[in-house]
Amino acid sequence: MPYFLTMRFLGLFVLSLLLVPLAKAETRVFVSLAGTLLEAEITAVSGDSVTLKRVNDQQPLVVKIKTLCKEDGAYIACWVGQNANPAAASAPAPAPAAASAVAPPAKYRLVCQTLPSKSNRGPADSDHRVFEYIYNFNLSNQEVNRDLQNARGLALTLGKNVSEPNGDLIVLQKEEFDVNVRAQSKMVHATQPVRLTYSQDPDSPYGVKNYGYVLIIRDAAGNVLLVEANPDTSAKFIKEILSVTQAPCIVDRDFKLRPKAEVPVGYISF
Repeated sequence: MPYFLTMRFLGLFVLSLLLVPLAKAETRVFVSLAGTLLEAEITAVSGDSVTLKRVNDQQPLVVKIKTLCKEDGAYIACWVGQNANPAAASAPAPAPAAASAVAPPAKYRLVCQTLPSKSNRGPADSDHRVFEYIYNFNLSNQEVNRDLQNARGLALTLGKNVSEPNGDLIVLQKEEFDVNVRAQSKMVHATQPVRLTYSQDPDSPYGVKNYGYVLIIRDAAGNVLLVEANPDTSAKFIKEILSVTQAPCIVDRDFKLRPKAEVPVGYISF
């Protein structure tokens, strides 16, 4: 064989070897229960944690699997099954699953724009204030073909005691509502108005001020589709928030109920 042909075949062979590991690398957009997105590649799974290599900077990130959506959990389990045995990657694809085995639903592309509404009902020249709060949740189903049917929304309006600004939180009201949004359509849910009374006098603080809100949208099967919160840190406590059964009530900063704490109902009205 001529020399130049030999070198050409050798170059193609080396190139094919270089491309093999690239073909095996598979990235995915992982979605947390809080709604954040991360494009990454799995590099290792240990116990209840997965190590992801981020696409944007190639840095490793260790994440608890339970903080990711169910679809990501199923994907990670599949990855473990394929990588537990080195020969699994070259094994033929498994036969299609039985009809009774239902794959987890794909995550909805659901977006929310929250517009708070506040009005001052107190005299302008007084330290005594009465503010009325309403939250308008503008939900947009950005799916092209899939309608969102029989989903449920949970909205909490939160407050805090003026005399204890770093203390417990007050769940002022809890609202549950139906969510049905056609593909490429929108719906709006407005919370019931809540009026809070407080003093702005630093020498004699009293009353209740607004702290924020939490919105959780779940599909008909109970899967969390969307979490919106202000402040953002409240979105970490989905399980605890879903366990709140009454309002108004007092919870700590981790949304655990304080059953013996007294709600300052004299400063709250609806």
